[in-house]
Amino acid sequence: MRPVLAILVLSAAALSLTGCAPDDHVLPPTATPDPPQVTLPPEPVNETVGINCVTLINDQAMYDWGSGNFALESGFSPEAGSTAAQIAADGGLACRWINLTSQETVDAAVSIPTDADLEAARQAAAATGTATPEFGDAYFSAADGVGHLDVFTGGYWLTLQSSWFTAPSDASPLVEAAMAALPPLG
Repeated sequence: MRPVLAILVLSAAALSLTGCAPDDHVLPPTATPDPPQVTLPPEPVNETVGINCVTLINDQAMYDWGSGNFALESGFSPEAGSTAAQIAADGGLACRWINLTSQETVDAAVSIPTDADLEAARQAAAATGTATPEFGDAYFSAADGVGHLDVFTGGYWLTLQSSWFTAPSDASPLVEAAMAALPPLG
């Protein structure tokens, strides 16, 4: 009986080891479908200026300046009484980007005012700001920890405002991107 018992024990052990052997009948993993692509509607183009916020300061310029931590706020309405609100009321383009960590903002607005309105805006900016010749006809001011830059170029009034601007040079890459994006007036 011992040889039969030994054979049964060895057979049971052999059967249990076959469960550990690689299975030649393993099915290949099924391919997982790609996640659905989210397509956001395009940012509307401002009819007066002829561009939208994504063109005014493109994603790459904002990424490079803000280390990729700013996102465009869709449906932005500037605060009443702000320069951006004045520009928007005159048919201009007003945009806001939000820092995803601190929630601080960068506002940019641009319009094509009449000659008289352009001159009035220039005089107001010169009265409250410091000439900033690195941007041409431009003026920088700061109040309550927020820097404000007005640039008058080629018939456009461009303004940028943020707590990130403690000096005109802080806004330099964004101003350069915005000025390059403005279509020539003719």
